[in-house]
Order: sequence, then structure tokens, then C-alpha cells
Amino acid sequence: MARIVQKFGGTSVATLDRIKNVTDIVAENKLKYKDIVVVVSAMAGVTNKFVDCVNSLGANEGHPEYDTVLSSGELVTAGLTAIALENVGIKSRSYASWQVPIFTNNNYGHAIIQNVDPVNLNKDLANGIVPVVCGFQGVSQEEKTTTLGRGGSDLTAVAVSSAIEADLCEIYSDVDGVYTVDPNLYTGAQQIDEICYAEMLEMASQGAKVLQEQSVLYAMEKKVIVRVASSFIKAPGTIISPMAKSKRFCGMAITPALSQVQLSLKDGVLKEDIQNLLAKNFIQCDFVENRGKTNVMLDKRHASVALTLVRESNLISDARYKFSRKPLSKISVVGSGLNIDSSQNFITELKKHKIDSFIGIVTSHKVNIIVATEQLLEAISVLHKYCGLDK
Repeated sequence: MARIVQKFGGTSVATLDRIKNVTDIVAENKLKYKDIVVVVSAMAGVTNKFVDCVNSLGANEGHPEYDTVLSSGELVTAGLTAIALENVGIKSRSYASWQVPIFTNNNYGHAIIQNVDPVNLNKDLANGIVPVVCGFQGVSQEEKTTTLGRGGSDLTAVAVSSAIEADLCEIYSDVDGVYTVDPNLYTGAQQIDEICYAEMLEMASQGAKVLQEQSVLYAMEKKVIVRVASSFIKAPGTIISPMAKSKRFCGMAITPALSQVQLSLKDGVLKEDIQNLLAKNFIQCDFVENRGKTNVMLDKRHASVALTLVRESNLISDARYKFSRKPLSKISVVGSGLNIDSSQNFITELKKHKIDSFIGIVTSHKVNIIVATEQLLEAISVLHKYCGLDK
């Protein structure tokens, strides 16, 4: 392999010592690869502090200056990383998004990458320079800074990999790969050696935090091979590629806290219209019918944005929060060849363990199961074993 992109997340660059560790990884890979581009996130915790600052001044997501403030953390990290690389004898320079440039639409806060111009990066690579690119950033048609949403540095890395035709895109963080389920929730979780794009996309879209959903979609469309690994330990990690074989049951993604939004649909409007509206903004949902009303169940973190989107659409006559008697969570079983029979089998298995549940959306690659939050951990254990994922 001649060319690689290496992205380092917030925990990997959280301190100067950790940035020095990044330089060690890059220096080691410089012996194996002719060309390396580094993509960095802001130091851990920095972006959250900026969010608090702009919120305290009354600005929220969607305001152009919100993106200007939030994206500044990556500038600091990129500069520090370039200095650290120079200190160990590796020629380097930092790049803000407009210097690459990385062009996006004007959707501030959740911008979509439209094009990455590789000319400047390729020029530096030809001169033996390691470019350090700010993740999470883009530049809009209005020539203003945009941000790519939480986890957007993953998307930057994949998009840059595609633009410079890299052989591999490595995503480094504090986890050593993709697991069958969040190991913080279930000790029987197993690391996945290799996973196909479709299954990784379902894992990411339904709540797995290892990779940003948009980055997986971009990798799938551009056929970018991705490796997820830890910057703290040497381990093989997980490869995401078109060559990986699909599995009947691959893993489970967890949404710990759900919110319900009750909708009154206008005549002729279908649930699929609501689903498509939210999906365009990378918000996944499930539907529950109750007394002629349509209840949309979605990740609590996205509820406010989803409510705004449907209210601003021409699809509904009313939308409001609906409160459940018990907090609810979602388990998304991911695999291939799944169907309604699969979902019924899951419900039956849970019932054997006195766990009440109901079915959300079912596709060939996922089955969503809704359970009471108080029974979530037990339900994860039951389904993980039932699907043979403990092995």
C-alpha cells in the first residue's frame, strides 16, 4: 500500500502526551507507506465547552457563527500535531477545511460534503510532507465555515481518502474495533474482525458510536476501505470493506433513551413520507399506531430537531411530545436476510424471560425491538445469546 489516511479522535489527541503518541504512530507508518494524510478532531471536551459558550449567548445549531466557534478546536489540534511531527523530523503542515478545500452545502451544523479538491494535498504529498487536516469542518457555497455534525471527523477522513485515492482509511479512537454490542453494556460483547458496508451502516445509523453514519455511507458509495482501531494499544481492529461477507446476525446497536413524538398526518401523507424527511437529516425512527395517531419513536438526542423538521414541513397538522409511563429503549439486531418472522422469534424469546417488547421497523438488514429501559440490559443479554453472538 502506498497511500493512507489516519484519523485521530478527541481522546487520541486529548493532551500533548497523547499528541506525541500520535506522532509515534505516524512515524511508524511512515516506514510502511509512501504517503500519509492525518485528520484530527478537537481535543476531548473542547467542542462541548464551545457549545456551552455559544448557547449562553443565545446561538444554536443552524446559526453560521455557531459552526465558526465549534470548528475552532480542530484548528488548535491540527497545528499542535503538525508541530509535534516536525519535532520528530517529519515534514508537516496543517490544513483548515478552506485550505484543502472541502466544499459542503449550506446546512450549518450538519453540512453534507459535496466535493474535496485533492490538488493541494497531492502537491504536499509529492514533496514528502504529511498534511494534517482539520476534521469536522467544511466550507459552504457562501464561503463560510460549516461543521459536519457529531463524529464529523470520520466523514472528513473518508472523504479525503476518496479524493486522494488512498488505499486505506484508518479511524483511531479509544476503542479497538467494532463490537457485536457496546461492551460497556454487555460483558459478553465480541470484537468483529471484518464487516460489510451495509451491516456497518445499520449499526452506525441505529446507535453504535464507533463511526458516524454519514462516514459509512460515504465509504460505501466511494468504496473506501476503513479500519477502526485504538491509538492506545496495538491490535488488528475491525476492517470495513466491500469484500466482507454478510452474516445472518452481525451485532446489535443500542439506543438507550427514546422519545415519542405524536403526529397528526395530513390527508394523503404516509408514514414513509415522515421517515424519508427525517432520514435526509440522518435521523432514524420507528412508528407506533395508537388510536388513530401516529407516534414516532426516536433517539432522545434527536427529538428536538425532529420535532422542528416535521413542524416546518407540510406533512402534519399537529406534532407534540408524548410521554410514556415507563422510559423506553431500542435494540437493533443487525444482520442479513432478516424479516418479520425473525422479529417474532425475538419477541417470543424475550417473552420466555418475562421481558415485554414490541416490534419497530423491520428490514432485511435490521429488526428494531422496543423494550422498557429497566429491562434493557437483560434484553441485550437474552438476544445476544439467542443470535449466537456470544461465541
